[in-house]
Amino acid sequence: MSTAQTLEVPGYQVVQYVGSGARSSIWQIRDRQTGESLSLKRVIRRHSSDSRFLLQAENEFFVGSQLDHPAIRKVVRIRRIKRWLTLKEIHLFMEFCPGQTIQENRPSDIRQVMDIFVAVAEAVAFMNSRGFVHADMKPNNIIVGQDGKVKIIDLGQSCPVGTLKERIQGTPDFIAPEQVHRRPLDSRTDVYNFGATLYWTLTGNAIPTVLPKQRSMHFKSDMHVIPPERFNSQVTPSLSKLVTDCVEMQPSQRPESMSAVAARLSLIAHTTSRKLNKVDQP
Repeated sequence: MSTAQTLEVPGYQVVQYVGSGARSSIWQIRDRQTGESLSLKRVIRRHSSDSRFLLQAENEFFVGSQLDHPAIRKVVRIRRIKRWLTLKEIHLFMEFCPGQTIQENRPSDIRQVMDIFVAVAEAVAFMNSRGFVHADMKPNNIIVGQDGKVKIIDLGQSCPVGTLKERIQGTPDFIAPEQVHRRPLDSRTDVYNFGATLYWTLTGNAIPTVLPKQRSMHFKSDMHVIPPERFNSQVTPSLSKLVTDCVEMQPSQRPESMSAVAARLSLIAHTTSRKLNKVDQP
């Protein structure tokens, strides 16, 4: 495993190695002058085929630097490192967001789940209103801090609304059909990714997407989604219906926007919380 001594960042103290992803590593760093903690994503080009990972880092900076929302991790600045006039490395300086992803710590209390996902829905709706699709919503891209604050991370696959991608991008088990078939992406793509993520959080099971982890294409006859209320007794019929609406195969059959999803989920959360509070009262 990497150690702090393997990385030097001018003007910053490297506090600790946090984790790694595709051709990237994440570090906690501290500004030597202000004492502010940041996260640093280090992306290295080791082979010519790694250029796409540098492009994703550039894209994350392009999108993230235009967004200012409390539930979206802020992207502060970018540092490009060249050797012999060739870009070899990128450092992304980002807001430090301590906590655990819901992949690491799946919440079990229905009220907590809905609080988290209302915050996520509102943040993604904000992204969409600024002309961007997140395009990779999944449990590993939602961090919940000890104080309950929610942060959406990883904007590397985000893109302007209407983008037709050159290749399939997304995460198996959460990817929308239009991403697999390389059709233009819009807010309803985020609706699907969001619904698949909420389904997994409520049930512990992945929905049958067109491109599952086994990477074998599913046909329409294999795509039946069992309502989440069948797996989790805390899930109300209205919440179950919202989730299954979000993961409809055809974008036209899903809720029209993340704003609409956020509004429905907020109402369900409010109603559910009132009922549960009455039950909790002596």
